[in-house]
Amino acid sequence: MMDPAEMDSTHNKSIDPYAIVHHPLVTEQTVALMDLDNVLVFIVERTASKKDIKHAIEELYEVELISVNTLILTDGRKKAYVKLREEYLADEVATKIGVF
Repeated sequence: MMDPAEMDSTHNKSIDPYAIVHHPLVTEQTVALMDLDNVLVFIVERTASKKDIKHAIEELYEVELISVNTLILTDGRKKAYVKLREEYLADEVATKIGVF
């Protein structure tokens, strides 16, 4: 069994953010979340942890996040709901990354 200190060091290895975040998910529901709750939704690597997802989104899109919630879809993909800090508007970030 691994020592907890070893587990932390293996978890913090530099992971390519492009390997974690596959693409943004744009539906009527996610656009409503963008406007109402300042949340963006992404399809991400199934094996990625919430910390990995948070670091990848922050690095790729130069934003700060409040929280990350995830769920596994019935087709096996992982969906991540990322809530941005107030100073970042989800619709502006979405426009910057080419969603609109």
